[in-house]
Amino acid sequence: MELSALAIRVARTPGLGMLPQVTSQVLKLVDNPNASPRQIGALIERDAGLASKLLKTANSAYYGTPGKIKTVSQAISVMGLSAVRSVVVGQAYQQMTAVRGASKRFDRLAFWQHSLATATAARVLAKLKGWRDPEEAFLTGLLHDAGRLVMDRFLSNEFDQILTLALERVAPLIEVEREVLGYTHVEVCDLLAAEWNLPETMREPLRRHHDDVRFDECPLGCIVHAANVLAHQAGFALGAPVLYEMPPQVRQSLGIPDAQYEGLKQAIVHEVVKVQEALRI
Repeated sequence: MELSALAIRVARTPGLGMLPQVTSQVLKLVDNPNASPRQIGALIERDAGLASKLLKTANSAYYGTPGKIKTVSQAISVMGLSAVRSVVVGQAYQQMTAVRGASKRFDRLAFWQHSLATATAARVLAKLKGWRDPEEAFLTGLLHDAGRLVMDRFLSNEFDQILTLALERVAPLIEVEREVLGYTHVEVCDLLAAEWNLPETMREPLRRHHDDVRFDECPLGCIVHAANVLAHQAGFALGAPVLYEMPPQVRQSLGIPDAQYEGLKQAIVHEVVKVQEALRI
């Protein structure tokens, strides 16, 4: 299927190309500097599932307030708007991953664990670098492979072929994607990001997360690239068991001492367990 035809399929599919109405409105308010937490809370309360998820997350051990948060407004105060955005999109993303695709070889549990590991690694790296918004890093890491969910849904035969060839050759999925389709999950993810009206501050890093991009050129792209590598190295692999190495340019521009990386991978595993508990995954 041509990429342009795939874009039309994505746009016309409820729950895939379009965010739920309340979710979309919440994201617009979160990114509006004139919006108040009270307005955002009132909107979230219109969606019982979303409000429940937010309260569960705010009351988790991750935020250190188990059983103390009783209202959505309190949850927003404790978590902050950026973390609320992560939960809102994470909830929609979980619903998206829950829709069974047609691929026979795609492991959705491994996919979700890898996405979560990359998101967690991105948040840790963002904090280490003093990046302005660690929650935006988390969210970008969470969505970095979303294009593969689209492939599972609409390109199941081709995706099975890609997964089979990658395992046979012990090759990175992205290389086989380009060979079989003529494009990769990166371009497909950008279609989804456009439909979701994600800001360009996230779309550019999503487009560049496989590039050997320097931190000073595209900070979040560099962070997510490194996070993806660390997620693989920490055991949260996706596809063939390829040995992923940190590109020298990425490693150098991040400026994190080599001795810290092993400890960082252990921290990622620990954080994934905590976040999985917080999000009830």
